Amino acid sequence: MKFSFKPSGALYIILCCLAWSFAGVLSKWAPWGAYSIIGARSLLTALVFAFKRKSFKPVFTRGNWIGAFGVAATSALFIIANKMTSAANAIVLQYAMPVVVILGYWVFQGKKPSLLDAGIGLSVMLGVVLCFMSGFRRGAFLGDTLALLSAFTFALVFFAARMKDADPTDYAYLGNLLCSLFLIAIPFDPDFTLSISALIPVVLMGVCLSLGYLFFSMGMKAGVHPVTASILANVEPVMNPFWAFLFLGENPGALSLFGAALVLFSVSLYSVLKPRQDRHKALVADG
Repeated sequence: MKFSFKPSGALYIILCCLAWSFAGVLSKWAPWGAYSIIGARSLLTALVFAFKRKSFKPVFTRGNWIGAFGVAATSALFIIANKMTSAANAIVLQYAMPVVVILGYWVFQGKKPSLLDAGIGLSVMLGVVLCFMSGFRRGAFLGDTLALLSAFTFALVFFAARMKDADPTDYAYLGNLLCSLFLIAIPFDPDFTLSISALIPVVLMGVCLSLGYLFFSMGMKAGVHPVTASILANVEPVMNPFWAFLFLGENPGALSLFGAALVLFSVSLYSVLKPRQDRHKALVADG
């Protein structure tokens, strides 16, 4: 008997966020300044996508520009915010993103969220807040503001995937190509060094960012709805403290463990219930 396994779009999104979740630990290892890190990891990712696309030429469409802006702005805002405020503040504020996506579809397209979307969304947000409550510190106002702004730019990455003239692979490439312009900051970075201990985390950040966007492109092309993808994406902020505990010895605390368990349970439940809901809607529509 021949056995074949075809990963679902939801699984690709979860794998995408697992890859992205290493950014927090790796950024702590990288001694470079924020702008140098942004430019270097984005250049590596742009090169990966250029070979993946078999072309270095960007595809300029309205949808790709919107997606690319979301990719570039989110990457830059998050890394800069991470340097200006606590890591907990930065990641929690960025992951207001699912709420932005749900409200965006409601306000601009008149698509009211289902009870399942709203309920799981709130459950996930509660889990994320609990996950980082013990790590909240007073962050700089500007850093917190930039992190919150990144929630809106991150939402554009998900919205763009459903635009007719956008391709996630193309706008991931274009967005990282734009972000690689931050490399001009390297000559002015007093912390820049080409030591092995500095290069390894930066290269690994590029690898994780590349894998994340490759899995993201595969998931969105598989037809995952942006609302669904945005909720599944909350695996990323939950895994951040786990890697910090595993590799840096940081104790997440009881609240963080409970919050992580709540998010993982909610995402798992959503992954099971959402396809059933979609099949039920399709059956009702067919009469």
